[in-house]
Order: sequence, then C-alpha cells, then structure tokens
Amino acid sequence: MNIPTGALTIGGLFSGLAIPTWHIARFAIAHIKNRGQILRDATELIPLLAGISYGGLATATTSGLIGFMTGLFTWLGNGVGSLAMWGATGGETTLAARSNVVQLTGMGNLILLLITVVILGGWKAIPDSVKPEMGQGIFAGILLGLSATLGGWFAAFVIPMANDLGASLVGSIA
Repeated sequence: MNIPTGALTIGGLFSGLAIPTWHIARFAIAHIKNRGQILRDATELIPLLAGISYGGLATATTSGLIGFMTGLFTWLGNGVGSLAMWGATGGETTLAARSNVVQLTGMGNLILLLITVVILGGWKAIPDSVKPEMGQGIFAGILLGLSATLGGWFAAFVIPMANDLGASLVGSIA
C-alpha cells in the first residue's frame, strides 16, 4: 500500500480546515450574546490547539510509526475531503495544494518522541470530555502541517526550534 506522507490535496486541505472552523464557529456563536465570557471560556479551545500543534510537528517526520500514521491520516484526510468537496461542489479536488520539504533531524525526532511520550503518558489523566477535541486537533494538525500557512510557519519556526532543542539536549546529556 502506497501511503503518501508529504502531499496534501485540496480535499485534504478542506478536511484540515473544516475541523478547527467547526469548533471555532461553535465557540464564537455561543459567545455572541455574552462577550465577557470569551476570555474565560477560551480555555475550551486549548485541547484542539494542542492537538493541532502536535499534529503539525508530527508531519515533519517521514519514517517510523509516527511517520506512517501521519501519512495514513493524510491519505484518509485527502480522500474524505475530496469526496466531500466533489459531492458538494462537483469540482476538482485532487490538485496538490502543497507538500512539506522541511523535516526533523534525528535530534528533532527525539523531541517529537518525547512529546509523544508526554501525550501518551498523560492521556489517561486528560478529562474524557476533551479527548475528542484533542484527537480531532491532531488529525487537523497533520493535514494543516502540510498547508502553506501552518506548514510554512512550522517549517520556518517550529521544526528548526525542535531540531535545535534536540541538539541542545543531546549535547548537554551525551
């Protein structure tokens, strides 16, 4: 089975954008009448944003189990989004929107794996009510990690920072 790890179609971009758009729209509409609660209730979006951040970083690795899973999620997101867009608009959705060429080094992969250990280790302690939002955020982050906006930001700032942090960690311990 050929799992594309670095190609995002317009349908996949739709899938990645639909999830945060859904959650943010519901949050914003719920606070139209009570604007004073927005800042206090903004913590409701943290699990989604944490998931998006982790998913975006995970797209920078291209091998191993995490790389396979990000490729699988990208493949699924491309397929589901293309089917939804084709069914709703009848338009072409298989054009490649963007692919990410910046990758984590071995030291950056160390940081990604440590973050994965933190998420897996703390998963049981995370309240059940926020687990779906975090999982959806991870899925959206994987897809948006290949987009020009979030992927470009990750390629310019987050991935080099993870690589540098990993190099510092390896240099100070090893």
